[in-house]
Amino acid sequence: MSRTRFSALLAGLVALCTALPAPALAQGKPPPPKPPVSQPVKAKVDMQIRVVYATSSHSRVDPQLSSLTRYLSHLRFTGYELLDTQRAQTALGGKAQFSVVGGRKVTVTLLGRDERKARVRVQVSGARGKQLLDTTMSVNRNGTVIVAGPKYQDGILVLPLTARY
Repeated sequence: MSRTRFSALLAGLVALCTALPAPALAQGKPPPPKPPVSQPVKAKVDMQIRVVYATSSHSRVDPQLSSLTRYLSHLRFTGYELLDTQRAQTALGGKAQFSVVGGRKVTVTLLGRDERKARVRVQVSGARGKQLLDTTMSVNRNGTVIVAGPKYQDGILVLPLTARY
């Protein structure tokens, strides 16, 4: 290609580029933000509570707890037995109440939720109505938090709480 043809081709490209609108970054403006990709948030949250007996009197782990063993292993107990599983649906501001062995009650109040997590208040009361626990925590969407709770036999009750929506 001759030098003259190359210069003419280059001049044509420069003319073409200057005729096109400049991109936003070249004008010193940031690009428009992309909308976040999110899943729709259901109106109600499905709450599930499992009642687990944690003890050191044996080293058996209930096979139904296999999805929780990596979390339970951080506790000082060697054996874990699933005693009960309960479910309830609750709307924003609503309460789900669960009865637990030994006459205990667990109340979970849904304080808020978004695409990533639910904010809940967990209250545990004893057989005579005495408040044993009153705490607020966040649960990842479709996730589980573990509340290590009251004494039971020669161990304790562990209360994994799952929020699905």
